[in-house]
Amino acid sequence: MPRIDELQSSRNAETQSGWACFASHRERVTQLLLDMAPVENGRLCVLGAGNCNDLALARLTQAYGHIDLVDIDEEAIQAGITRQEVASDAIAIQGGIDVTGVTHLMSAWTPEQPATDEQVDACISLASHRAPLLGEATFSVAASVCLLSQLIESVALTLGENHPRFLELLTCVRHEHLRQLVSLATPGGTVVLITDVVSSSTLPELATCSPTEVVALVGRAIADRNFFSGVNPFVIKQLLETDESLAPHLTDVRLSNPWVWDLGPRLYAVCAMTAKRV
Repeated sequence: MPRIDELQSSRNAETQSGWACFASHRERVTQLLLDMAPVENGRLCVLGAGNCNDLALARLTQAYGHIDLVDIDEEAIQAGITRQEVASDAIAIQGGIDVTGVTHLMSAWTPEQPATDEQVDACISLASHRAPLLGEATFSVAASVCLLSQLIESVALTLGENHPRFLELLTCVRHEHLRQLVSLATPGGTVVLITDVVSSSTLPELATCSPTEVVALVGRAIADRNFFSGVNPFVIKQLLETDESLAPHLTDVRLSNPWVWDLGPRLYAVCAMTAKRV
């Protein structure tokens, strides 16, 4: 198995030419970030920027005075900026950043050679004590864009879903991603979590449903436990509202209706959560 960072680079390369496929999804993501922008001098941080196909950078630079694009794959960010022909001093590339802080540990594991309890303990401890990604919170909007499911997939690929501590590590990775995201937003700012929930691989009706049918379709899928591990949006919303290390820093947590993201051979149901930073 390739290292997780190498796998992410490979996937970014696969979607590098997918600008057209991302059109409607990009419009939803970009408009949401524009809606959250303050009146002036806004600072935006995007975790999981990748090749920037889901970000209309020219429009975002008109609304934000500074944008940090964060991803483990620096070349993908640079290629995305070049492809959009955006030349702006407002954009800063934060490449080579492993948002979990434990990719180097998990990359040494395989389900066929299970990680020991000691290795899992060390991984959880390191993830739980990670320093803030970009130092002191300075962003008026901190967003994670379809990254959480990839982080959780990394746990499945390296530890294995049958490992007795799979759910424990999954929960840790999810919680720490939410904590880091919240920590990036300055008080009075906004936290945005955009995540894919289920794909047409297990919910083929995504290919034929109308926009008005998406909400009910995804609702039934979640009730049937047909969603990516760890990304049940109702559970995540509850975490943001009740977790003792997250909830005190947030107010006005909202969950959007889902939309369909057509990524060519596969479609995804995507939703967004927003919250105000206290």
